[in-house]
Amino acid sequence: MANNAHLMAVRDRVLAEMAKADFAGADPFDGLESRLFRKSGLMGFRTARLAWLQAIKRGPGWLRSLAMIPPLRNGKTLALLQGAAGGVGLCDFRAELVALQNDDGGWGYPFAWQARAFYATRGQSNAIVTSFVVDALMAAGMADDDPVMGRAAVFLSRLWRDGFFAYLDHSDAEVHNVSLWAAWALHRIDPANPMIGSAVNRVLAAQNPDGSWAYGTRSHHRFIDGFHTGYVLDLLDRFRRAGDGGMAGLEKAIGRGYGFYRAKCFDGDGNPRSFAGRDGFVDCHAVAQSIASLCRFGEAAEANRIADWAIETLFDANRGVFYAGLGRFGPDRRVYMRWTQAWMVWALSIVIEKTAMIDATDVFDPTAPLVFAHPDPARPAKEDALRVLSEGAFRELFHVTRIEAQKMRASGDMEALYGLTRGLKTLQRIGGDRGIILNARRVEIGASAK
Repeated sequence: MANNAHLMAVRDRVLAEMAKADFAGADPFDGLESRLFRKSGLMGFRTARLAWLQAIKRGPGWLRSLAMIPPLRNGKTLALLQGAAGGVGLCDFRAELVALQNDDGGWGYPFAWQARAFYATRGQSNAIVTSFVVDALMAAGMADDDPVMGRAAVFLSRLWRDGFFAYLDHSDAEVHNVSLWAAWALHRIDPANPMIGSAVNRVLAAQNPDGSWAYGTRSHHRFIDGFHTGYVLDLLDRFRRAGDGGMAGLEKAIGRGYGFYRAKCFDGDGNPRSFAGRDGFVDCHAVAQSIASLCRFGEAAEANRIADWAIETLFDANRGVFYAGLGRFGPDRRVYMRWTQAWMVWALSIVIEKTAMIDATDVFDPTAPLVFAHPDPARPAKEDALRVLSEGAFRELFHVTRIEAQKMRASGDMEALYGLTRGLKTLQRIGGDRGIILNARRVEIGASAK
């Protein structure tokens, strides 16, 4: 629990710095927003765009200032903090995310960028940002029949390319994690859509004999990296947990893929690698994804160790930020709002919640209604567990306890009601100490937990 408190302190410090900057900042791929480059007249040339983007991405920090690149507020940053990708909802950006939806139903990055396979204009809808926002909004309680989701489903369907989902409406490049993300987002809105199973099965068929997946199918997409491998495994596991048994080989593919991931995407010390089987520069994004993937696949203790290692090697306690990565000569001290800060806050929140849930189960079941006997010898231990339980799990515990109390009141079981009432009052008291405002209004007994 002490370790959990340390992680929470770092997570909250980084989140506070993000909020101080209004969640706007630099991104590795925002170089084309340079006022200097746009005035140069080179914006219309693909080769110039590629070269400039790489120069900003790989160059020293002072180059960004010279190039006059403004700090940008990114929808994917907001989605991660809203609970996308199996994360924990820390902020309420629902209204802003809805307002950012494009007319075509999708969401995009707040910058133009050039890849070898395609060019994306500023704000142009793409599969990844759209999928993350859909995931975040639905995690926050938006219904699948909401008009916002309907428009998103139309956009995602337009990306279908006879077996996979493309990244952009005008591109046919096949990238496995992109297609899988679009399939999962569409699954959340319209699970019966036949494109979903086809896309998942295509990703399963693309798995290499050693259990890995290349980034994509084009010649320059044949690399295998840690964080996209983590993406694929996490999404396949989400399909598995959703009960999609019609996708042949799902269980076997996950087992082989996770075996490869653990063997090749971590170094001899057990720390994450950016590229499979290759030591060298470690991208903070790969670190964040490794923490979440280890938690998902039952290795919370190892995820905790890596979180501690990341804080020790990549966290600047004076500034309250995570560095972009770690190389042979020390940390890369550049700071990216989405690529490092948002992802590390997301990852730390996941391991905090996972650890707190494990700690709590030593005392009570944090998914069942909270009951206190009178007297209750376990009360001190229960209250200690409640004080480190993640906010999301804490709110959910209050919700299920309140519903159970309403059931007991309706049935006239006063003895059970007294124990549940003591649980509710304890949650409200500890919630108040922690600054968690709990809504005590009556809910429908049949309502599902949100």
